[in-house]
Amino acid sequence: MITSFFGQYLLLKGIVTGSRLREAMALQSEVNQTLAQRALMAGVLSQQQLEKLPLSGCENDALFSQIVVNLGWINRAALEALHAEQRTLQLTLGEALVKCGYLSDNNLPNLLTDYHYWNLRNLQLFGAQVSRSQFASEVDTFSFALTQHMLKVYGLHVKPDCADHSPVTDAPVWAWQIQTQHHRLNIMVPDVGEGIARLLNRAELIGALNLPSLADPELEGAGDIPSPMTPTQFFASLLHLLLADSGGQAIRQIDGEEAVAYSAGQECLRCCYSIEGELFDIFACPA
Repeated sequence: MITSFFGQYLLLKGIVTGSRLREAMALQSEVNQTLAQRALMAGVLSQQQLEKLPLSGCENDALFSQIVVNLGWINRAALEALHAEQRTLQLTLGEALVKCGYLSDNNLPNLLTDYHYWNLRNLQLFGAQVSRSQFASEVDTFSFALTQHMLKVYGLHVKPDCADHSPVTDAPVWAWQIQTQHHRLNIMVPDVGEGIARLLNRAELIGALNLPSLADPELEGAGDIPSPMTPTQFFASLLHLLLADSGGQAIRQIDGEEAVAYSAGQECLRCCYSIEGELFDIFACPA
């Protein structure tokens, strides 16, 4: 998580170029081991078990942890020990940039301090913008649900990035309308592009695991493994969580053009989230 968010900060500040950042991240990939690799080396996971998991699943530590614990292949204590060992040996992005000659040991501590201040300021600005909105409670609830659900279903980390009152000009990819006690709220997901779609497209990975045939039917917790979920289903489930947590009365999916028409002349809040370093927008406006 720190790698992608710190890298985003360095890019936005013009401290490193995209090509230099990719070179440093490639060095990280060469040096750092995934939890799956560490488990194999430690002998707590067999090569046969590893081959039953797609490579992309092994590259994502959160998803790998969820799968092997639910399958009963590795207990939580052993996994935590592997994770602790992994943290002590891993190469951070800042260290990788120093090894590549793009940062110095002297200015790295100051950059990390500035990054954490910048990150905190972004969170404060996000909260301030949301709090001035007429539907602050719903947006706060959505942010919490997005963060929790994204980690549980896809093994991806999310943080609020920024917010402003931008008008909606283009029809969104997905839009839902929630009827609450006080107003009708439209939640719109604009054209998210290739980056976030790629991050969200874990349905094929999870489905490819064929977990029912791998897991012991009597294994406690096996049912907790997420079932295949498309991005549309993912956001629909998020909105149903929002509906329940905000005391809403009804939810329906609406047409993108209809959503833009609803937002004309209304307060519209654009919330930007960072998902593994990929920026992702949500628009909220009352009908």
